[in-house]
Amino acid sequence: MIKAVIDYLTKGFGEVGGCESIRLPRSMPLIISSGYKFYKCRILGVECVIAVAAEGAVHTPRRVQKQLAQVEAELNKPVVFVANRLHPHDKERYIALRMPTVYPGKFAYLPFVGAMQDTAHRDFVLNRDTLSSVAQLVVLAFLEHRLHSPVTVKDAADLLGFSVPAIQNAFRELECFELGERVKRSASRALDFVFADSGRALWDRARPRLLSPIRKTVGLLSAPTQDCVVAGVDALAAIGRLNDQPPTVFATALDGFGKRGIEVVSAVGAPYKLQLWAYAPQRLGGNGVDFLSLVLSLADERDDRVQIEIERLMEEFKW
Repeated sequence: MIKAVIDYLTKGFGEVGGCESIRLPRSMPLIISSGYKFYKCRILGVECVIAVAAEGAVHTPRRVQKQLAQVEAELNKPVVFVANRLHPHDKERYIALRMPTVYPGKFAYLPFVGAMQDTAHRDFVLNRDTLSSVAQLVVLAFLEHRLHSPVTVKDAADLLGFSVPAIQNAFRELECFELGERVKRSASRALDFVFADSGRALWDRARPRLLSPIRKTVGLLSAPTQDCVVAGVDALAAIGRLNDQPPTVFATALDGFGKRGIEVVSAVGAPYKLQLWAYAPQRLGGNGVDFLSLVLSLADERDDRVQIEIERLMEEFKW
């Protein structure tokens, strides 16, 4: 069952990372620990728990919500219910309860990453006000001239490393947010994407929907080397006029981080800091962080000198 779940989610939303079986603490009620099999994974960069319903167990929407709310409170992660059967009217009930639900091959409702997919009806519904990581990368790649109009699914998938269905969903998402529209290519079933604006106008239009790529910051006792790049104010100093100093801030992808064996400490007072990003920070920048992702990562930086330098560089950026 879990393989079918992962395959379905991968086709719809891109690679699902780090799937591994877990056991609940003994303090959890037996009816919960015996009624599901639990797996920890990442969907679109968000760590969550998948709860696969046990065969023969009775699961109603209200019961599922009550039981898995306890698991979510215990593990402090979103919990996705995987149904082994799902009546049509139950879809609306799970949505009304905002209960993350998957019925492999047919239906996926994932409010914590802002999307729902109904394979039977080809529906794609947004449930938040910001873009997913995949859609955000499509916008940034276009603004940084790595993709060109009209943006094809193949070009975006090849550049960004996501599956074709994940890019197709990103195009739907961008269209829902009125950042452009999907257009049918002549003599083809493929739908390309044409942005409504370009350059600074597109940036200003999309900016309220764009998020900082930083998902978490940890501390390090020594400078990292494996799959990490200079980030934060240190990366800004390398391209701007801020005081140059040996870098102490780095970034890497959250996906797969736990398996790299990097020893971390509290970020407070640590000599080095490592930002864990929703996507690989060098995905658009080659050997380093791309400029617009860097700008987004520094959005909450309170130093006025940093914000002034960002605005200066934004004016010089080749839109």
